[in-house]
Amino acid sequence: MRILFTFVSNWQKEVADYERGLVPAHRLFGFADVRKAGHAPRLCPTPGFLPKLFAKPVAWRIYQTLHALLHQGDYDCIFAVNEGSALPLLVLKRLGLLQKPLILFNVALTHQKNMSGRRMKLWRLLLPAAEAVVSQTTMELEKVVTHFGLRRERQHLLHMTVDREFFQRDPAVAQQDYILAVGTTDARDFPTLLAALPAGQRLIIVTDAYNAAIIEKHRTPEMRVEVRQAVRIDELKRMYQEAKVIAIPLNDTPFGSGHTFLLENMVLGNVCVVTNVPGISEYFEDGVSALGVKVSDVADFAEKLRQLLETPERFAEIRRRAPEWVEPFTSEHFGAHLIAIAETLCPSAVGRKAVEGSIHA
Repeated sequence: MRILFTFVSNWQKEVADYERGLVPAHRLFGFADVRKAGHAPRLCPTPGFLPKLFAKPVAWRIYQTLHALLHQGDYDCIFAVNEGSALPLLVLKRLGLLQKPLILFNVALTHQKNMSGRRMKLWRLLLPAAEAVVSQTTMELEKVVTHFGLRRERQHLLHMTVDREFFQRDPAVAQQDYILAVGTTDARDFPTLLAALPAGQRLIIVTDAYNAAIIEKHRTPEMRVEVRQAVRIDELKRMYQEAKVIAIPLNDTPFGSGHTFLLENMVLGNVCVVTNVPGISEYFEDGVSALGVKVSDVADFAEKLRQLLETPERFAEIRRRAPEWVEPFTSEHFGAHLIAIAETLCPSAVGRKAVEGSIHA
């Protein structure tokens, strides 16, 4: 099958980095695994003119949408890897100009900003133009029905996954004495983590400017807190292995978050302390593959951190079982499920062999 993958920006570098072994397969959202299965995933080619202009996300999305329209005969279907890249495509679908089936991957469609006012009206108008909407949690499936009126039979549950081959523990990396937290969305509850942090304990947080500002407001001078931004995945992988404890503090949001960070650490055999919100509860088993804590409960979070820091040997079974528990969440499953959805929408393309050559159109 020939599937056009659309992103909010030019994804050529990420694919090239994957081919060099620098990026895990799951961070390509099925692209690598669809190709491994013998199909033909494609990216919009980089324009040969005004490269600086099209490096901007908005300009890229316009260019990518025009490419999809003008070259739709080259593809069997389109997989929009988030609602941002899907929006202009849905407009063309609604106008009857784009004929190819469109699969939309729900990354933050159920974010608060999309579920009220004009945005919700816009999505209610455009979303039915997609032949399939894929969500990462059961909670999101239900909210898409409730808030956008999309019929349940048009939706699919496709959990976020992890590349087990990439996340193999390196015996040369020695553990250090710090807690690690990672996250770049407004679903992260860093204030609760800071309040729960044991006195004198070192904490490293990898995040974005938005959360860095929140952290700065809630930290005190005596806290040993270090904030980093824009950390490469290979460096992040090393930090996962060095960390003594992995902390995933989450707000109870209507969209899922924290899945990737959780799965990457579980497959390494790390013990994660994660807020047990509906948006992530399907991704771990409390006390078996990770430790759950109550929402915004500083005392609960502090106690779990204390136990892990003072008596790590008590959690050896979680370290052993976490990588096994992750098996259904491997990237190969994501690719296989995506192909199955595409074949249902494009029965005439079933059995077509991939054409060898460029990843481009």
